[in-house]
Amino acid sequence: MRLAVRSTRLRGPLALLLVGSAAAYGVGLVGQSAAAAAAVTPSGGCWSYLPSGTPLDAEPANDFSTALEPWTVDPATGGVLLETAGATAVGGTRAVTVTIVGGPVLAPVDVAGTASLLLSVDGTPLASPVTVPFAVAGGEPVANLVAPTQQVPVGAAGTHGVRLDAVYFDAPGLRVACNGQDSGVPSGSNPATEPEPTDLSASWTTVAGASLTVSGIADQAVRNAARPVDVVSVQVAGLASSAPATVELCDAASACTTVGSLTTAPDGSGSGSFAVPMDAPLTTTTLRVGDAPTSASADFTVLDTQRVVAAEQLGVDSTSVTLTGTGWDPTRPVTIRGYAGADSSSAVTADPQVSVQVDAAGAFTATYEVADRATRSVIVDQARTSTHIGAVYLVSGAIGGAVDPDAGETPVDGDGEEVPSDDGEEVPTDDGAGGVTPGGVVTPVVPPEDIPLPPDLPVDQPAVPVPADPEVVEDLAVSEARLDGQATLSELFGGAPKRDLVFIVQNLGDATVDNPLVRVSVGRSDDVEPQVVDAEVGVLDPGEQAVVTVPVTLPMAAFGTYHVVGQVGETENGAFALEWTTFPWGLFALNALALTLLAVGVRHRLGLRRRARAAALGLPGGESVVDLSAADAWWRYRSGAGPKPVVPHPLPLLAPGGAAAGRAPDEPVAGEAVVDLAAAEAWWSKRAEDNAPRAS
Repeated sequence: MRLAVRSTRLRGPLALLLVGSAAAYGVGLVGQSAAAAAAVTPSGGCWSYLPSGTPLDAEPANDFSTALEPWTVDPATGGVLLETAGATAVGGTRAVTVTIVGGPVLAPVDVAGTASLLLSVDGTPLASPVTVPFAVAGGEPVANLVAPTQQVPVGAAGTHGVRLDAVYFDAPGLRVACNGQDSGVPSGSNPATEPEPTDLSASWTTVAGASLTVSGIADQAVRNAARPVDVVSVQVAGLASSAPATVELCDAASACTTVGSLTTAPDGSGSGSFAVPMDAPLTTTTLRVGDAPTSASADFTVLDTQRVVAAEQLGVDSTSVTLTGTGWDPTRPVTIRGYAGADSSSAVTADPQVSVQVDAAGAFTATYEVADRATRSVIVDQARTSTHIGAVYLVSGAIGGAVDPDAGETPVDGDGEEVPSDDGEEVPTDDGAGGVTPGGVVTPVVPPEDIPLPPDLPVDQPAVPVPADPEVVEDLAVSEARLDGQATLSELFGGAPKRDLVFIVQNLGDATVDNPLVRVSVGRSDDVEPQVVDAEVGVLDPGEQAVVTVPVTLPMAAFGTYHVVGQVGETENGAFALEWTTFPWGLFALNALALTLLAVGVRHRLGLRRRARAAALGLPGGESVVDLSAADAWWRYRSGAGPKPVVPHPLPLLAPGGAAAGRAPDEPVAGEAVVDLAAAEAWWSKRAEDNAPRAS
């Protein structure tokens, strides 16, 4: 900015005042490169004058400026940065910061004083200006001046804004007023006498409160329940703008576990996803996302292992199995079928399939009729988006056998055959649970009188040995072993592949098994020995089953086929094996690209050498060492097809001593050489220059 001082008398005292006060003030600094990228030049300009009083709206006593001066001397690197950040929900506050990255030139001498910034929120000026001391060298612009952060309420729900109205730079004997007025004249209308607000503003949107929405759960039809390892996607609003937020699962005692994180946008919204951890509490929990001052929560359930309790009721020709399930995926159907074996790898029997819908709490009740005598088990299966879960119930083996009320009182046995009856006796009947109970008292038979009864004889009863407690034998079976998970971007480029080994363990024995050992190993060959891993099976009663998940990992840059072998318990049925094939296709593609680029580079280098060699043979003016027309004339002459060529000499022939040989330069000479001697001389000169030694 120009400082046109009208009175020479003022110049000396003004300089002394400004220099004397410069050491008493400091300037707040910010990184020039970071702030300058977002700084803008406000509308209007600046006006300097001698103030008549201290109030900001005082009339100027003397004019220094003769024309409106710009806010900054270099709009490309200067300007003002107005920033706001903080809460986006009603009841919070926003932080407002103003930085003058590159401002006006105040005076040709060193000057120090106080800058007063006038701000307004939603059109209403703040109660008092924001002040910050400054000190600048003579002729230099104000730069990197940071005003103290102001906290303002976010307001009601809706859009709000903060605006920079004006900036006043005050020093002893000097005031510079910068605002939005874009014209002015001395002693008349100018930014000092008729200030106008600038167009520099920052806005934000306020919502009524913070909110959390579960936007989706992989493998689930609902948005409030998930199993361990399921991926949950969430969306939030009303949090602090541009701030990190944590995702937590909290139990009833408010003990929380961090399961993920996200960063909000400038409007306080954000989205992200997380995988439910394996050790999450298997109950109704609270899902919470928030930063330090603000958070939002929603009810969330971590599903327990799916279970089925069964009860059998004998019918005349079939057995009704009532199945009650808990812990299943909500609002998704289950399919019930009979099988000839203990797992789904056996044949399906002729009993009709039953489908039933699981309720919102993950429970169901269904009745399955078992009439096919080949049915050994009833399996409940639920298809998820990418996997299946299930439970197996082993039937007792009694199919039918109850009394048919429509057929009188003719009893049938467990195989459906009639039981013959004798006079004077009541036939034993089925008790409905596969056993037989006596029906009544049998009429005694009186022996003839002439047959004496046998005398009582003493009988020695041998001592019955007390059987020892039988040793509990773990009869466990593993079925439906599979690898869950997808190849990640890191795996495609050589990262360590990771999967979840999932399988079903069922207790086929008659005794309860408490947390059997699980052994799993991964190797190149199928004879690798399984090793004990940290996997929880739990307590399995006879006929019960549990789903077990074991994380497995391959080394980095693994490729080809690997064998996953495992063993649960000690029986043969507890062993299993499967193959795992993986290839780092991205790493292969990078190697192929590198080889291609190498080949292109070699080809380009050879081309440069060929062009350099060709350029080395070129001569100034494009002359050729061999005169092709002369050579062609000589060949015609040698073959008898033409006369002896006569070619004009390009240079005068010199006689011994340097004198011309008595011919003009253009006089033709018979028998001229095919090689252009002048061109050859020029070529050899160029070769000598190219091969001259150079300093390294």
